Amino acid sequence: MKMLVILLWMHCSIAMGVHVYKFSPKEVVERDIPVCGEVLENEQFLPVQEGKKFKRSDLFIPEENIKCGDGFLMHTLDGRALDWVLLNKNGEEILSASVYLFDSEFDARSGLVAQFCEFCNLIIGEKWGMERISPAGTWYVCRTVQGKEGNVLFASRRNFGMSFVLRKPNAKITLRMIEYLFDVFLDKAKHIKGGEELDVALRKRRDREKEREELREKEYRKKQETEELEKWKKDPCYGMPSFCDKAMAYDSSLAPVELLKHGESLSEELVIPNVHEGRVTLEILKKWGGKSFRVEGVGHLRNGIHAKLKPSGKLEETMERGSCVEILVAHARSRKEAMELLLRLRFYDPRNTKRDPRDIAASTIIKPGKVGDFDFGCGSALGPDGALVKNSGESAMYFLRGNTAVMVLSTDPGYSVLGMARKLDAALEGKGAAPVSQSD
Repeated sequence: MKMLVILLWMHCSIAMGVHVYKFSPKEVVERDIPVCGEVLENEQFLPVQEGKKFKRSDLFIPEENIKCGDGFLMHTLDGRALDWVLLNKNGEEILSASVYLFDSEFDARSGLVAQFCEFCNLIIGEKWGMERISPAGTWYVCRTVQGKEGNVLFASRRNFGMSFVLRKPNAKITLRMIEYLFDVFLDKAKHIKGGEELDVALRKRRDREKEREELREKEYRKKQETEELEKWKKDPCYGMPSFCDKAMAYDSSLAPVELLKHGESLSEELVIPNVHEGRVTLEILKKWGGKSFRVEGVGHLRNGIHAKLKPSGKLEETMERGSCVEILVAHARSRKEAMELLLRLRFYDPRNTKRDPRDIAASTIIKPGKVGDFDFGCGSALGPDGALVKNSGESAMYFLRGNTAVMVLSTDPGYSVLGMARKLDAALEGKGAAPVSQSD
C-alpha cells in the first residue's frame, strides 16, 4: 500500500493533471483536471484493476428525457440543458451529475478526488469520505457522517466517472441511484422514454413552482407593506399627492387656521393604514365624469388622489371658459392631522381671487352638515355686478370622513360640487356612488 501511495504521488506530481472529456446534454468538452501530488499524497485507493477501458463510442449519451430507476434522467429541464438532473416521481430534483471519460481508471479516481477536494477546500487525509467497490464493479466514495455511510459523492466504472451534487435537502444519493445512472450511459437498451409518468412528475413540479412563486410574491408584498408603513409612521404626508405638502407648508399669514374655530375633539392616535385607503380611484373619477368631464392632471398615490376635471360637451358651454373642478382626497394618519390639512385647504385659492385670508376665514361656515362627518361651507360669492352668484355657496366643499380629508372645488363659482362631494363621501364609506349626506 505504501508503494501505491508513492507511485500515486509521483504520477500526480509529474503529470500535473489528467485528461478528460466532459459530457453535458449540450456538448462534449475536452479539458485537463489539475491534480497535485500534495493533494493526493495521503490518499490510499482501493486496488486499481487496470484492464479494458471505455472508449467514447462505448458511451450512449441520452438525447431526451428518459426513465432511470425509480425516477427520470433529464436531458432538458425547464428549457435548460446544463448538467444531467435526476428527478423523482414528484418532479423534485434529487441530484445533478457531471459525466466524464478519463484516459484510465487511475486517472478517473485521482481526477474525481482532486476535483472534489479543490471544490470543497478539503484535504484528502481528513476523514471526510470512505471508498467502496460495488458488486457491479463501481468504485464510489461516500461522505462519512458520524462514522456511517452518507451520500455518494463521486464514482467510476473503469475510466468512466461521475460526480454528484445533492439538489433536494434531506434526500440521499444512494448506490442504487448511481448504478442506474451508469447503466443508462453504457446500455442504449436502457433509454426508455418517460411517457405519462414523466408528464405527471413535471406537472407536479410546475404546480409546486407556482405555489413557491405565489409565496415569494406574498412575502415580497408583505415586506414592501411593512417598509411603507414604517416610512408612513415617520412622515405625515407619506404617500399623499405633493399638493398636500404644499398646503401643509402654508404659514400663518396665508392660512390663519386659528380663526377657524371648529370645537372638535381631535384624536392624535395614528391609525395606519387608513381605513379608506384605495376606495377612491382614478377609475371612479372617470366613471363619474362620464361625458361631462375629462380627468386630467392626476396624481394618484397610495394615500390619496389629486385630479382636475375639465368640462366637456354641453357642460363646457355652460361653465366659465378655462374652469375646472379640482379634487383632493388625502388619507391622513389621525383625525388631528386630517383636520390640520383640511383647515389649510380652506385657504387654497385656485380662482386667484387674492382675498385676504381673514376674509376667507370670516366667510367660512363651520359644520353646515352637508357632507362627511365634519365639513366647511365656503359661503356665497359676489359676481362682477355685485349680486350673489347662484350656487356659489356649494362651489367648494371641504369635509372629513374619519381620518380622510377631502376638497372638491370648482374654479367656476356658479357650479355646484355638492353632488360630487357626496359621491366621494359615499365611496369612502364603501357605499358606491349613491349620494349620502347629513342633510339636504
